[in-house]
Amino acid sequence: MNGKKIFSAFGLVIVIAATLWLAHYFYLRHIYVISEDAFQKADIVTVSTEDVSGNIKNLFVKEFQQVKKGEPLFKTDDSLYRKQVKLLQEKLSALEFKKKSMKNKLSQLKIQIPEQVKMAQDKLKAEQQQLSMLKNKESMAFVNYRASVEKASSGVDAAKKGVEAAKTNLKRWENQYKRFKDLYEKGIISKQQFEEIESAYSAAQFKYQKALAELKSAEEGLKEAKSLINNVSIVRKERKALEAKIAATKKQIRVAKATLKSIEELKNLIKSLDKEIAATKTGLEKAEIFLSHTTVKSPINGVVAKKWREKGDFVTPGLPVYSLYNPKTFYVLAWIEEDKLKNVKAGADTEAELEVCGKTFEGKVVSIGTAAGSTFALIPRDTSQGEFTKVTQRIPVKIRLENVPQVCIKPGTSVTVYIRKD
Repeated sequence: MNGKKIFSAFGLVIVIAATLWLAHYFYLRHIYVISEDAFQKADIVTVSTEDVSGNIKNLFVKEFQQVKKGEPLFKTDDSLYRKQVKLLQEKLSALEFKKKSMKNKLSQLKIQIPEQVKMAQDKLKAEQQQLSMLKNKESMAFVNYRASVEKASSGVDAAKKGVEAAKTNLKRWENQYKRFKDLYEKGIISKQQFEEIESAYSAAQFKYQKALAELKSAEEGLKEAKSLINNVSIVRKERKALEAKIAATKKQIRVAKATLKSIEELKNLIKSLDKEIAATKTGLEKAEIFLSHTTVKSPINGVVAKKWREKGDFVTPGLPVYSLYNPKTFYVLAWIEEDKLKNVKAGADTEAELEVCGKTFEGKVVSIGTAAGSTFALIPRDTSQGEFTKVTQRIPVKIRLENVPQVCIKPGTSVTVYIRKD
């Protein structure tokens, strides 16, 4: 009897418990949209090399390790990029040194060449004035030479005529002297008459000697006049030497003016060098960027979710080495049946039980998807042949939870969500 009572009481308890459980079950589904098809999510960042390739030399962090933004994650072989940077730095230094030398040369030329041209032009002007004076001097010397020679020649001719006349006169008086001397010695004429003839004969001799002396003097004068040609030759030599000097000065001016053109050429060379320097600087900046990119740093504050490569592996841009996520981007993605979605609104209060830590946290619906998940399936269903079985589709709903400790955040783990109906 007692056993039957105990069994009846036990059965009653079971019925009451089942009734309460069912009541609670239906109550929850009356006020909540419930889904166990929900998972923790976070924004996953895949880290790889940006634009360089090479073998991994160092891995600085491990899986599941917390990292800070800017903290080095891994480093690839940078020897090739260092060499390139060094070569470009050396080239840039050489180009800048060359430019500096050219600019110094240009500065000197800008000062020296115009001064040289001016000095040469002033020198040419003075030399041309001197040449004009020498030409006048040469002309005057030649005129003086011709005039002197003509005058001296006339004097010689006159002296020769004087000698001839004096000689004729002397001969006449010499004959008279001899005849009168003979007459005097015979006593035919008086002594007085003879002395008069003797005196005239002496005077004729004196005049003849004087004429000879004047001829000699005139010939000396002619010789001296002819020697004036030496003065003309000297001045002529000076003129020719000065003309050669003027030709050299003109050549110097032409060379200096040609050098002025080289100033413009040097300016153009410096401009070309500036372009080459700018291109080299650009190349150096790129090479330095590539070199800096061999050390890959964390783009976020977060946690290392996955390490994909090992030390020594060869990596290229886009090939993942680490996957990170920031706990602050944590959210829950729940898949809600399409027939229940009418009761879910953005901003609705939500409770979510995180399986990983067995705790429930409050939150709100952030957004509701605009397409079913099957739309993005790799192999979508093909119902064009008429084979169709209705399958309830699910829509993604994004939920943000409040005050979730980091220890409970494990992207990919299961969550049960309770969304209060609108």
